[in-house]
Amino acid sequence: MAISRAIRGGLLTIALLATAPTMAASLQVAPTGLALAPAQNADVLTLTNSGSEAMRAQVRVFHWTQRDGKDVLEPTHDIVATPAMLSIAPGASQLVRVVRLTPPGATEGSYRVIVSELPPPKKQGAKIGLQFALEYSLPVFLLPPGAPQTGGYALHARRAGNALEVSNSGRMHARLSSLTQVAADGKKTVLFPGLLGYVLPGQTMRWTLPPAKDSGTGAFSAMINDDNAASPLPNSTTP
Repeated sequence: MAISRAIRGGLLTIALLATAPTMAASLQVAPTGLALAPAQNADVLTLTNSGSEAMRAQVRVFHWTQRDGKDVLEPTHDIVATPAMLSIAPGASQLVRVVRLTPPGATEGSYRVIVSELPPPKKQGAKIGLQFALEYSLPVFLLPPGAPQTGGYALHARRAGNALEVSNSGRMHARLSSLTQVAADGKKTVLFPGLLGYVLPGQTMRWTLPPAKDSGTGAFSAMINDDNAASPLPNSTTP
């Protein structure tokens, strides 16, 4: 079973593969996300193999939307990543260009680049063992003309049963972390101390609240994007 955890702006998945027992490669990707300005046609990712064995990797690009409160990834030709297949020697790095093929729109475009470590070729006579394989899911945003340096989102939240729904009627995404419930008496309870997730422009996301915290009528606050302080999430009956 895959094990997932949020890492800054991206998502890292660690999967166990049944392969020949070798010294596992260690895939690292930087930066953990890209934002292309309207006049910017490309940017780069750096893939590094910090392990002791050669590593193969695959790079795929998807259009990212949110439907029914969940993330949806679909194939796209709006942006491409090249090279899509690569081999990296131990201790070496390689650049991957992410190139836009579509003009900027009035609303921020949202995409994800999936960087996957591929299992090594099976050696004849080698015994089967377990090896960790890494997969990164990195956000890529195509900024609209006139995009502000900060903000650009418009969030509203409401409780829906044991879940929190947050909608964004703005032109830019919002990345939520450190979700906190604020009770009527002002008491604050941290529900998710790390990254909660993104709300894309014009979309609604839904997160299940912890079982012990899924009742009551308190308000919510969260750290948004790169803010260092929590901001209240305005209540809404129709997110």
